[in-house]
Amino acid sequence: MPANSEHAALRIGVIGCGSISRRHLQASTDVSEVEITALSSRSKAALDEVSGDYGISSKFNDWRELVRSDVVDAVLICLPDNLHATVTIEAVRWGKHVLVEKPMSCNLAECESMIRASDEAGVVLMVAQSTRQEDSHRRAKSMIQEGRIGAVNNVVRRRLGNIIDTVTDKPWFADPAQCRDLLLYGLGSHEYDALLWLFESEAQEVVATGQRRPEIWPGWIAIDSSMMLRNGIVCTVLLSAKSDENHWDTQIEGTEGSMTIYGDRLTVSGQDVDTPRDVVASFAAQLREFAHGVRTGQPGPSGENVHATMAVLEGLHESLQSGLPLQLVELGVRWSR
Repeated sequence: MPANSEHAALRIGVIGCGSISRRHLQASTDVSEVEITALSSRSKAALDEVSGDYGISSKFNDWRELVRSDVVDAVLICLPDNLHATVTIEAVRWGKHVLVEKPMSCNLAECESMIRASDEAGVVLMVAQSTRQEDSHRRAKSMIQEGRIGAVNNVVRRRLGNIIDTVTDKPWFADPAQCRDLLLYGLGSHEYDALLWLFESEAQEVVATGQRRPEIWPGWIAIDSSMMLRNGIVCTVLLSAKSDENHWDTQIEGTEGSMTIYGDRLTVSGQDVDTPRDVVASFAAQLREFAHGVRTGQPGPSGENVHATMAVLEGLHESLQSGLPLQLVELGVRWSR
C-alpha cells in the first residue's frame, strides 16, 4: 500500500482479462479496501473492453511492465496455470504482493519456489481458494468447531457435472502444457482444499483411481479418491467432468449427528440452515481478506497454507499413475506441527 496512508486502498493490477478476472473486477466495486488501478492482457480487444467497462486507465500488453509499475502495490494473477509460478516470482521480486488464482501452480516444486520467493521478498502470497468464502462452508466450519455433530468420523464430498462442454472456448484447459489436468487441478484444487480447511488438518495418505476417455477429452473425466487426514478423519472425494447430473455436496458424519453442505444451503441433523449462495459476495470477501492479509501479513489461504493442498494434488496425481496409495512424506513433505 502507499506508504503515506495506512488506510489507503490496496492498489491492485489484474493480469489477464478472461472470465475469472471479470468476477474479481465485479466484486471489487463493492470493496473499499481495494482499488483496481491497472490491467494487463496480450489481447488489445480484451484489454480495451475490460478497461472501458471498469474505468481503468493504466493498461499493459506485457504483464512484466505491470509488475514493475509504481501504480500498483499488488497483483491479481488470472492466467493459465502454467504461468502462475513465473509471474508470481517476477512480481514478488518487484515488491508486489500477490493474489494468484487456483490452482496455485502446476506442481509441488513450483509451489515451493513461489513460497520461497515471496518469503525472501517479504511480501504476501495468497491463493484464491474462494470456496472457503462460501457462506455454506463458513457456517459448516463454525458449527463443526462448536461440536454440533460431535467428533467427525468420515466425509464424502462430490463434485459431479459436465464441465467439458463449458470450456470449449478456452482451449488452454485441454493443453497439458498449460493446464496439468482440468478435473484434478482445476476442480480438485477447490474440493480438497475445502476439506483441509474445514477440518484444519493436512493429509497424511492419499489414493485415487480414475477414468479417461481420450476420444472426448485428453485428461481425466472421473476420479474416485480418498485421503486420510493427520487428525484421523477419512475423506472420500468423487469428481466428474462428464456427468449428466450436477452434484456439489459434502456429507459429514459425526458421533452426535450429521451435516450436509450444498452449494447454496446447509442441513444439520436434518434441519435446514439458510446459506444463500452469492458468488460476487464470496469474491468480494476474498479481496477483503487479501487486503487484510497485506496489512497484517497473515492471509488465510497463504502460499504456505495452500502448500498442503498442492501436496494432496501431487500425491493424487502420482496415485492415479500407479494405482497405489501414497504417503505424502514420500513426496518430501514434512509438516511443521
